[in-house]
Amino acid sequence: MNILIVEDDVAVTSVLTETIQRLGYRAENADTCKDALKKVKQKRFDLILLDIFLPDGKGHEIIPQFKELWPDVGIVTMTGYNTRELEMEVRQQGILYYMIK
Repeated sequence: MNILIVEDDVAVTSVLTETIQRLGYRAENADTCKDALKKVKQKRFDLILLDIFLPDGKGHEIIPQFKELWPDVGIVTMTGYNTRELEMEVRQQGILYYMIK
C-alpha cells in the first residue's frame, strides 16, 4: 500500500511515517498543497492522510483534484482547528474519515 502524508508539521509527519513504515507500508510526504498535487499526478496512492490547513492553502480544497486523478483513492483528513461547518464541508467530499488531532 502506498500512502501519501500531506502535513506541514515535521513532528507529526515523522511519527506518521515511522508508524506506517513499521506496519509494512510505503509512505511519502508532502508539506504543501502544491507538492501533494505534484506527487499525486506522478504516482498512484492508495491512501492520502491530508492535513486541512497547509502553508499554501486548505487541504480539503484539493480533494476534488485528487479524486479526478484517482477516483477510488482513500482520503483521511486531519485538523487541529475543527469547526462544525468545516467538518460538514469536508465530509461532503467523499472522504473516509475526518480526524481531529
